[in-house]
Amino acid sequence: MRGARALALLFAIAALGGGSGAARAAIPTPAKVERAVATANRTSGRTGPLLLDVRLQIAGGGASASGVIATHPTGLARLELQTGMGFVERHLLRGTEYRASRDGQPIDDPHPFLPPLFLLQAGSGEALAAALSSLGMTPDAIVLGRLGDKDCYVLGGRNPRGENGEESLRPSLWVDMQTFEPVRLVGADGTEYRLTEITSFKGIRLPRFIEIDPPGPLRARLEVVGATQADAPAAAFQPGWLEGSGGGANLDTH
Repeated sequence: MRGARALALLFAIAALGGGSGAARAAIPTPAKVERAVATANRTSGRTGPLLLDVRLQIAGGGASASGVIATHPTGLARLELQTGMGFVERHLLRGTEYRASRDGQPIDDPHPFLPPLFLLQAGSGEALAAALSSLGMTPDAIVLGRLGDKDCYVLGGRNPRGENGEESLRPSLWVDMQTFEPVRLVGADGTEYRLTEITSFKGIRLPRFIEIDPPGPLRARLEVVGATQADAPAAAFQPGWLEGSGGGANLDTH
């Protein structure tokens, strides 16, 4: 099994133009991997604005909610959650700016339930590189990593293990070597999003589950239950939307 994985690793490196030396020396450039990821994004039909129907479940049998994510390839996203406790929670992501409200009132320290899914919408290597940089990931850094049974390229690099053997996370995008699908996102605040079970929703391929693991104790899971192409102008992602006073217009499905 280990030999098969090693052979697959060498084939993946060769496909991206790697040399015949040691695996580490043959790691492709970030630009090559970014272009491959952008190609996967395009062939998955997700490079335009999207509306996602989602369910949120807090780990440990906690509260659940249903909602809608609107995500735009230019680095904009918003999430509206209808909770079983009767309140509405809204989350807005604009690049690295993360804000949220509950029934129109600001939340000072919101839980990061809204992942930067616009990384999965970048239609070119250049657009993906710009998005990664805007999220605090180190440009031109790429190393190897392993997540579960997947060999990965890690755009943004990794921190060395400490004396206790633990590896502190740094902002990065982990990409499956075989499919070039993103499988792990680590934000600047240390929140980890794991993306699993790529599923086709009427021709739009997206991860069905997103595990959310922030630095604090609360963990959660988003389940994508539907996806459609959408008309979502930048005006739909303005801060006024959090208060219910504007910035929520014209989110229409195709």
